[in-house]
Order: sequence, then C-alpha cells, then structure tokens
Amino acid sequence: MHETHLIEPVIKSIEDHARKEGAKAVTKVVIKVGLLTGVKEDSFRETFSVLAKGTMLEGALLEVIFFPGTIIQVISFDVE
Repeated sequence: MHETHLIEPVIKSIEDHARKEGAKAVTKVVIKVGLLTGVKEDSFRETFSVLAKGTMLEGALLEVIFFPGTIIQVISFDVE
C-alpha cells in the first residue's frame, strides 16, 4: 500500500507527542493531504484505521483535507 509509508510516521509522531503530554487517547486527527501525493481518500482512511489499531489513535475521528500540493501535514489532533 502506497499510503502505509506515509501514514506510519504520522501515527507514530502523534502518539509520541500525545504520550509526552500525558494523554490517554487521541480522539480526532486533522490532516492535509496534497493531491499530487497520489493518495486516494478511501484508501487513506482505510490504511489509517488499520495502522491505528492498538495505538492511542485507534478509533480516532479522521478529518482529511485535500489541497493542491505534494505533502502530508498534520494540522491538529485532539486528546483525552
């Protein structure tokens, strides 16, 4: 899956930051995805869900914003 190598570091980074802040869970993630990355929204969401299992992000609401560009950027995430 093309999305796996893009999403794994995002999940790890968010989880690491949330743990440092003492969070118990991540409840929402907002990500901007460049259209030129070739990512399809359905595949991105499915891959995110699969990779988030067993992490603090499992079950988190994922908001994906597409824009003309070539990067993936975490805009924000909410924690409990």
